[in-house]
Amino acid sequence: MAIRMAKLYRTASGRWASRKVIPKDVRDAYGQGEAKVTWDAGLTEGQAKAALASWLAEVESRIAALRAAAKPADTLPALELSQRECRALAGLWYADLKARYEENPRDAEAWEVAQEEVIPEETAETYHLTEAEAAALPLRVSPWIRQEAASLLIAKGLKLTERATDRLHQDMASLWLRFAGLMVRRANGDWSPDPLPQTLPIWQEPAAMTPTVETKGPTTDELFDAYVKERTPAAGTLRNWRLYFANLRRFLGHDEASRITKDDIVRWKDHLLTTPIESTGKPRSAKTVSDAYLASAKAVFQAAVDNGRLPSNPVLGVKVRAPKKTRLRDASLTDDEAHTILSAALSVRLSKRPKPYELARRWVPWLCAYTGARVNEMTQLRRCDVVEREGVWAIHITPEAGNVKTEAARWVPLHSHLIELGFVTFVQASRQGPLFYTPREKETEGAAPAYQRIGQRLAAWVREIGVTDPAVQPNHGWRHRFKTVARGRLDIEARERIAGHAPRTEGEAYGSWTLGSLAEQVEKLPRYDLPAKPEARSRES
Repeated sequence: MAIRMAKLYRTASGRWASRKVIPKDVRDAYGQGEAKVTWDAGLTEGQAKAALASWLAEVESRIAALRAAAKPADTLPALELSQRECRALAGLWYADLKARYEENPRDAEAWEVAQEEVIPEETAETYHLTEAEAAALPLRVSPWIRQEAASLLIAKGLKLTERATDRLHQDMASLWLRFAGLMVRRANGDWSPDPLPQTLPIWQEPAAMTPTVETKGPTTDELFDAYVKERTPAAGTLRNWRLYFANLRRFLGHDEASRITKDDIVRWKDHLLTTPIESTGKPRSAKTVSDAYLASAKAVFQAAVDNGRLPSNPVLGVKVRAPKKTRLRDASLTDDEAHTILSAALSVRLSKRPKPYELARRWVPWLCAYTGARVNEMTQLRRCDVVEREGVWAIHITPEAGNVKTEAARWVPLHSHLIELGFVTFVQASRQGPLFYTPREKETEGAAPAYQRIGQRLAAWVREIGVTDPAVQPNHGWRHRFKTVARGRLDIEARERIAGHAPRTEGEAYGSWTLGSLAEQVEKLPRYDLPAKPEARSRES
């Protein structure tokens, strides 16, 4: 279906924005008469137009889904539910809210504001009402609650009379008020049992219901593609998640998302934890199953629930219980290990025409030591990413070059020792393009990108030169060591900014650091004044 482009414009604050009027036939189910969105002011016009097209496609897809879901209900008689039935139906929604939000409640203040969304504007104080009169006032029904009610009715295959719909809206607003109060208590550390569910009646299908026309719901691939279109995950994430979903399809033997139950996910989890992988002969670790397979499925299915494509998320509540691993040492590289790697890097013998892996061995460990960057953030560096700005030599770590975990670019000043060692001179003498790998015209589909392969090869080399303790990761150990060395020396906010970690508080996220200020912080790191050790060269050198 052709998508009618909405207008793209700038707000008073400079952010890109757009809006689209929702058609009348789905307005109630959508929950609002007009969809609005904004994007970061730093986007180029081309990037903003691409974001607009993706957003409009999502809105149109949701409109189409609501229309498709509403068609069977058109053939049903409008039911007049009793007070008990409406409360029971709203109770199903309350249980779903708990599954969605209770495990990780937001800030208490946010939930206090949420309570105010349904409280009547006509208070006893302003209209001189008695307490009984004030308590009898109908609660406000926000557009979001109307949308949730429409999705609930679609999921249950129900069509209600206007009076029953109003009663359901009031019950849902009432339960929302109670639920927001529960979340305030949870956010403040009160995890005592919630007594409300015991007071709610059990939902039973009304006898007057006519069997609904069964329609095939979305496939797992369709839900995954919708998630990708909305969230645009990094290339590495996209590649891995496709593999996880392919595994889920093979295990279940079908791809109908609406047929997947929590029991199915539990069986899949058990299968992943007990079935050996051909390449290793061992089952997947509990961490991999939890943080990769289940996390990806949970995110995609929750996005489908949020957008009205699924009634519930079958992954919610499924957890992997595993004993904590015994830790015999810190994840940070020790002084001896760091010195071994850096000395070996200094000793790398470069060919007349240096090969990419030689250059990576020579410079990437030193870059990681002084920046705390992830190894792939260094192996993907391009000549254009090393520049002098504001009188400071710095590297630009950007998603334009490859994978950046946070999808946020950052500038990191170069330590003066790196410049003295000749890194800037090396960069200036390099060809345009990547510094540590040769790009191919076409990468093999599903294969790791070249900069990741260089990182893997670098890790193998570190093992070869003597850093063999399996408790430390040969590349990521630098990131831990940077934090170890920086503690007590660098400003806390600067330390997180340089390493690319999220700020601890919303307040710390405000403002920015000048390169000059960051350079002063970087120079507080002690120098690694080490001799080269020719005997530490690997066989390939």
